[in-house]
Amino acid sequence: MSDFLCHDFKTPRTDTSRRLPSSFRMVPVAFYVALIGGAYFMTTDMMNYKRYEREKLEAELQKDDYDLSIAKTESEKSGLDEETMKAEAIAKWVEGARNVQPIGVYVARALGLESRITELSLERSEQVPANLSFSMRLLGGKMEELAKIESSLSRLNYQSLSPQQNKEEEVIEYRSTLVRRDY
Repeated sequence: MSDFLCHDFKTPRTDTSRRLPSSFRMVPVAFYVALIGGAYFMTTDMMNYKRYEREKLEAELQKDDYDLSIAKTESEKSGLDEETMKAEAIAKWVEGARNVQPIGVYVARALGLESRITELSLERSEQVPANLSFSMRLLGGKMEELAKIESSLSRLNYQSLSPQQNKEEEVIEYRSTLVRRDY
């Protein structure tokens, strides 16, 4: 008898397949090479990703700086535009404000020796700066002198619109709107 308790009851089999070819030994090597290559590419991709994130953050900060400088420039431009509009309005106002001294001189020269001007007022209209509101009080004046005053104003290229005359005893009140005629 044998010392072994277990016996091998296998029968030899002939229908088993052959061994794998020796070229299949390269499969584990290729697996490990692919594993190492994948790890390398993942590492480089991760490093590049972090670098690109930093560059993107820097670009966004630079863009924010540019946007801030553009906003600052636009606010300065809008301020300058407002100043330009104000300056143009003032220029129109000044352009409408012709020198009124010649009007006073021409009115004084048109009067006779016995007439006196007690009140003379020239006011500009806010709505139409080129128009002047002319009012005058004459002491001892005649109606003919008013015609002389109107003709002297027409020599200065002013036209009287809606003149009003009022005579009380020796005082003549005259009101008119003077409009500049530009030829």
